[in-house]
Order: sequence, then structure tokens, then C-alpha cells
Amino acid sequence: MGIVIYVIGEDTLNFYEALNVLSKSSKYSVSTLRMSSDIDEFQRLKDHLYVESEIQEDVAEQLKKIAAGDKEIICLCGSSGDGKSEILTKLYGAHKEEVIFHLDATHSNSQHKSAVECLNDRFVEYKKNEKPLVIGINIGMLQKFIKQGCDTHSEIKNAIERYFNNRKKKGFSFGGVSFYDFECYPRISFSKEVITSDFIKSFLNKLTEKSDENPFYNLYLSDKKAGGMISKNFDVLSLPGFQDKLIELFGLARLLDEQFLIPRVFVDFIFQILTKQNDDGIVGNVFSDFDNAFSKCFQKMDPVKLHNKAIDDFYLQYATNSFEEDGLKLKDKLNLLTGHKLSSKGIIRASLMFKNYSEDVFIYDLEEEDIIKKALKYYLKLIAIYEKDELNSADENACLDIIEGLIVNSVLIYSNRMLNERSEGFIVSRSHESYSICNKINVQADLDSIEKHKLISYDKISIPLILNNDCSLVIDIDINTIIQCIKISQGYRPNRQNLESVAKLDEMVRRFVEKTKSADSLRLLKGKRTILIDKHRNRYRVEG
Repeated sequence: MGIVIYVIGEDTLNFYEALNVLSKSSKYSVSTLRMSSDIDEFQRLKDHLYVESEIQEDVAEQLKKIAAGDKEIICLCGSSGDGKSEILTKLYGAHKEEVIFHLDATHSNSQHKSAVECLNDRFVEYKKNEKPLVIGINIGMLQKFIKQGCDTHSEIKNAIERYFNNRKKKGFSFGGVSFYDFECYPRISFSKEVITSDFIKSFLNKLTEKSDENPFYNLYLSDKKAGGMISKNFDVLSLPGFQDKLIELFGLARLLDEQFLIPRVFVDFIFQILTKQNDDGIVGNVFSDFDNAFSKCFQKMDPVKLHNKAIDDFYLQYATNSFEEDGLKLKDKLNLLTGHKLSSKGIIRASLMFKNYSEDVFIYDLEEEDIIKKALKYYLKLIAIYEKDELNSADENACLDIIEGLIVNSVLIYSNRMLNERSEGFIVSRSHESYSICNKINVQADLDSIEKHKLISYDKISIPLILNNDCSLVIDIDINTIIQCIKISQGYRPNRQNLESVAKLDEMVRRFVEKTKSADSLRLLKGKRTILIDKHRNRYRVEG
């Protein structure tokens, strides 16, 4: 790659150095309070990319209220790297005279005091003057302050405890303390059966906009003129279809691995896939192993790990250079789009990443046997149904197919996996000597309750069930549960090495069994012999 130099003001930058403001190792990855004279060219590059959020708007609105005379504490709560200090830095300029700002209450600002002691001092200062206090603080630090904070601040500790009991409420307020939690403002949406993100779209559009108003644009042009690798990746990242597929991957990372879209981690990932050397360019980097939490998640979704006939046929044609006309067109178009002569794995990955860009670059059904893709489809469908005020017949049928046909049926298959033959309508409850004792079970989706139920978060979906006509039960499922159910329905039997998934299945089985203890019918199974026991009033009828 040639070295491309571009001059901005008195500073000399190349494209890589400019993009380095995105790196988590950059000093610009963490914001600090600064005066206008402190703003250099790198800070201007970062400021150009800033995306204002709903949580910032709500905090700003609350600041206007308390700045008018009400004395209050505002806590901006979240996790490391989610943008607390960035938001407060933006608000500092407008309110620094009438409000006290404490950007990072998670860490100590004194070498002789702990973070808790520093926070104690800040609250003492707050009580002595008439100014409101705004602090950025991690969830873990709030929990720590409840236990270790000074008892003279018991009213604040009590407010924090109340907040933890009401974390799903936006702008929860108690006892003069308001809490704005990033978890109440998700940066990824899973509504309407599609994964979207206004935050990611806005950021990527700001970064890749081909306009003189974008300070990265002229650096991009210089790199492109010199035949630079980064500008090729930049071109790919600017394509809406590629961005949409990236957003889907970020959404899957959220559902599969509980990897939240933390801005510092996200922008570092974008920096890495743009700048790392890779023979397949950005499409290779997306699924590469590097020091970033999203990298670890995306590797699980790498399409080259799929095994189906379409992929096997492609590898054979690539190795023997025996592509037919459509295959040659596909390869040539993907090479042109990426600016690289792609390897076989690169073509597979690019074909998936450009699926939303053009149909003629996705002639191979890469997702034909992709269990994750199937599970996502089911999960998004359930979310869409739960977000409706009223269900139609199509929604009800979808519920029955997913809940009864897939989830419940798979749990029963798993619970009865040790039987020599399937026992429809019964669940193994216990073993006695050489007999397996099975309780009668009939499970139905409670459609009336589903229609009334509202999702609190996308992490899990509560499924209300009706057992044996009069026993109600609510089970919580996530996308990983659906993945296990799909595998079971296809003949896979979970083993003890996958402890987390087995634990969830075991818990569902335990609850099913608990709810069927008073069933009127039992089966005793021993090999191929079956004994039926039916209870009628105070009598039992035994057959077999």
C-alpha cells in the first residue's frame, strides 16, 4: 500500500492516521472536559462522526428543568465505553456555570482515595451548594456504592436501590435522583421482522459520505488515487446493502452473545475492518480474529463454516476452475465490488455480505442449512407478534407453529430422549427400578395471554403456556433456546459439554414435570412394554 499524505491546517495526516481516532487505543476513545482551544484536527474528525442519541436529548431536557432552579442529581448509567463521558462533554458547554459535572464516577480522581470515597466527597459537595449534580457512572459502581457508600448518603443509596427495581423505566426518578440508563435506549431494533440500527446507519453514513463536508473524504480520494487498500475497503463500507448486512451481524451478536452495541467497541471494529491487511479486503476482515469483542462473535457466523451442497459444489468449481457462465459473472462482479481478487473463502463471504446489494451476487444458497438464520427468523417473528395490539389468524398460526410445533415439541423430545420409542402426549417424570414413569401432558400456547403481553426487552421472550387444560406456565426463551430446539427437531441430542443450553432445557423439563404431577394418566415403560394407568375419581384403571 502506498503512503498517502494529506494536509489539514498545520497537521499532516494520511488516511490511516485520520481513521485512527476510531481505535480503542486512541486517546480520543475517551472524552474529557475540554475548552474550545483544546480542540485539534483529530478531535474535529471525531466530532464529525458524533451521532446524537435519544438518551442525550432526554438528559438535555432534564438539565434544562433542573438548571431553572430545581436541585437534583442526574445519573447517566451504563457500561464502560457506551458514551457517557461523550454525552456529558457535549452538555457541559451549555450548562457548566449552573451544574456540577462529574464525568466518570466509576474511577477515582485521586491517587489517595477509592472511587467510592471520591463519590462520597462529590455528594458532600453537592449538599453544600445550590447547584444540581450530573454524573456518569457504571452499573457496577452504583451497586458498589449501595454497599460501601457512606451512611450519611443513605437517601441517595435508597434511591439507587429503587432504581435497580425499576431499571426498565426511562428516566426513573426517586428522592431527588434521576436515572438515565442506556439499556432503556437500545441502539439496535428488532421490530417488524428485521434488524435495524439508526445509530449504525448514521455513523457509517457520516464516515463514508462522499462530500467535501466530510473531513475524511479528501483523505479517501488521496488514498484512492495512490491505489491504497483502505480506500477500497472504504468504498465497500459505503454501500447500503453491505451496511445492512453488517447491522444484521451486530444484531445477532446482541442476541446470541449478549454483546451490546457499545460505541467504543463498535467504532474500533470499524477501524479494524477498514485498516487491517487482508487479501480479501474488508469482507475477509469482518470474519477475522482480532482483538475486539465483535470479532469473536462474528466468527461464529462466518459463512465458510456452513456445510451444504451449494458450498461444496462451489469449492470444487473454484479449485478446478470449472465455473459456468453464472459462476464467472459472480466471481468477476464480487472482485470488482471489493477491489480484490478474492479467494474461494472471500467469494463465499462476499456473496453473503452483498446479498442485500444485488441478487446476481447471491446465486448460492449459503443459508439453506444455517440454523442461526432459521432461529433468527423465528425469533424476529415472535417479537413482531408480541409488539402487536391484536393478533390475526396468521399471527396465531405462526405462534402455534413456533411455540407448539418447534419449542414445546423439541423440549418433549429432549425430556423423553432415553426412551426406546416416542411416547406422544407423555413426559418422563422419574424412573423406578427398570421402569420410566411418564406423566400425561398436553401443552398449548396461551394465545390470549400472548396478545396482552408486552415485551420488556429483546433479550428474552416470555411464552405463556396452558398445561393439561388448567395449569398455566410461563417459560422464557431466547434465540439460543430456539437454536437448540431446531437442532433437536433435526435429530441432534444435546450433551453435557454444552452446559448452558442443557441447563435451560433441563429447567423447562423440570417445570413441565412439576406441573403434570397431578395428571390423571400415567405410563410405565420398560423396554417395549407399556402399562397404562388412568385415574377416575377415586379409582385407577391399569392396562398392559
